Amino acid sequence: MLNVGLIGCGGIAQRAHVPAVQRLAALARVTRVCDVRPDVAARVAETLDCTWTTHYREVTDEPRIDAVVICTPEFLHAEQAVAAANSGKHVLCEKPMARTLSVADAMLAAAESAHVRLMIAHSRRFTPRYERAHELVQAGAVGEVVLVRESERRPRTTPVAPGVMPSGWRPDPSKETTWYAQARYAEGTILHIGVHEMDLLRWFAGSDAESVSMESKITGPGQEVTDTVAILIRFKNGVLGACDIFNQAPIGYPNHHELEIIGARGVVRSRDLDSHGLTCFDSAGAHFPTASESLLLVPRAYELEQRLFFESILNDGPIPLDPRESRAALGMALAAIRSSETGERVLLPLAAC
Repeated sequence: MLNVGLIGCGGIAQRAHVPAVQRLAALARVTRVCDVRPDVAARVAETLDCTWTTHYREVTDEPRIDAVVICTPEFLHAEQAVAAANSGKHVLCEKPMARTLSVADAMLAAAESAHVRLMIAHSRRFTPRYERAHELVQAGAVGEVVLVRESERRPRTTPVAPGVMPSGWRPDPSKETTWYAQARYAEGTILHIGVHEMDLLRWFAGSDAESVSMESKITGPGQEVTDTVAILIRFKNGVLGACDIFNQAPIGYPNHHELEIIGARGVVRSRDLDSHGLTCFDSAGAHFPTASESLLLVPRAYELEQRLFFESILNDGPIPLDPRESRAALGMALAAIRSSETGERVLLPLAAC
């Protein structure tokens, strides 16, 4: 049994990580949670029947805690992961790994020096349909892979039942937007969502990327960072990758993901269906109360990534997802940002900075 600390009690924690760890009671229990918002920390602590704090060091420095799960905004990941590792804690950290390669390297170095496990929570690696698609590709179902394509759409406000989708952290009360729309705290869609795609495309291509190019734009009201991107990738083995993301679709539009692996002999496609078990209509349009839960946040993925990570600690086994693969996905995303800024194709690997 592992004692676990949870740092960050916002949306991804409440919707995904808390329910997952509750289903893993035979392996782990959360003994302390942290959030800068006292009311949020207290509410999650009540759900988990544990103590809470507003200072993350009171979690990382707690000697009875064996591992931490970090669900804070991306600009805090490195600082908190390094502190946890230096205190001898194993670390499961939400994606993206960090905002720069240099701080990602600091996370890797801290974990190696402290002899603890570090894993970045790229949940789609553990999603059943992507697991099955990868098995088929590895078994030769499409022949030689030619092109890997991923498209993602999200509505401006995810339509879910009250209480399921907690409001995001708003560090600046004068702004209507949450942290991930503000340039001081986030890099935009390419890191918030696109790093998932970078990891998936690299996984299915079976190779490191050679070059990346991206076009991007800001479309949403109050957005300071890009919310719409189109990316092209060439991998070192000759496979091509393409990705487009739009997270400002009209309210009522269902979350949608579509992945295609196109080969010389066949194609494997994995996508969300446009039909849903329940649709509600009112003066504001159509609403899909179950769309986010069933299509985007697959409970099994978060439960599986946690279970495999916790078991690797308890059984002294290999890390389920090597953090250096997450660093590679981060490098691709950062190269895409540079391409958008310069208007040029960017070669990989990037120098750490």
